[in-house]
Amino acid sequence: METWLVIGISGVTNGGKTTLAKSLLSYFSDNLNKIIFKENITLNKVTMLSQDDYFLPVDSPKHKVVEKLNHINWEIPSSIDMDKMCHDIMKILGHKFILYNCHQLSKSEGDNNIAEQVEPDSAADEDNIFADHFLSNYLNRYDEACAATAGNQRTSNLIKKSKNESFQNMNIKLNVLLIEGFLIFNHPFTLDLCNIKFHLHLPYEKCYARRIERTYDPPDVVGYFEMCVWPLYEKHFKEFKDQPDIFMLNGEIAKENIFNYVLNCVKNLL
Repeated sequence: METWLVIGISGVTNGGKTTLAKSLLSYFSDNLNKIIFKENITLNKVTMLSQDDYFLPVDSPKHKVVEKLNHINWEIPSSIDMDKMCHDIMKILGHKFILYNCHQLSKSEGDNNIAEQVEPDSAADEDNIFADHFLSNYLNRYDEACAATAGNQRTSNLIKKSKNESFQNMNIKLNVLLIEGFLIFNHPFTLDLCNIKFHLHLPYEKCYARRIERTYDPPDVVGYFEMCVWPLYEKHFKEFKDQPDIFMLNGEIAKENIFNYVLNCVKNLL
């Protein structure tokens, strides 16, 4: 049975989420089969999924068009094939797996310019990683779908996070899954699945300045950022910004500093 650490990286457009994810992928790839962070943890494998790879094709009838701009709205969940993404995540995790039991981490003094982490509610059940039991319910539906496809040959996914289980003294071969995307914390499955969550934020002016320097396919039309990109980012951000287990990162900080801070957070949580 494999043990997985799932790291989620979300953020505003051009906030640096892909850069951070690729830096972590490179770091973990360089340390495969080595002891990492703690004496009892050996890094077994690492893989990465990007939500951008699951955008629906331009000609998909599921797209919503912004009539005033005559342009597809790419900033909403319906523009992404999340069913396929979740299915691919399950294929990576395998038929039986354990999620690594991470500890909560409050913000460190002196790091306010990089991140702000809210102290978790002491009344909350820290051992329940499945908000509203969505993740376990999703796995049941996934099993049923696989059973129907494979002729009643059910998979046997196992999520385990016991109050009595400690990883402190166990020798662990740890797998790392990096999931990055601008809406991963707005989908119940990926929100619940990620052991550690980071979100990169930029102010409006900085975000706009970076956005206009990029070329998109299809390209942005005049007014798309002001009418869609920014207001929908704010809307989606409000849905999870007060969640206590998400580290809010300042995307204006040097990428090397962000990477080092994130790596230190991961180390401390393990």
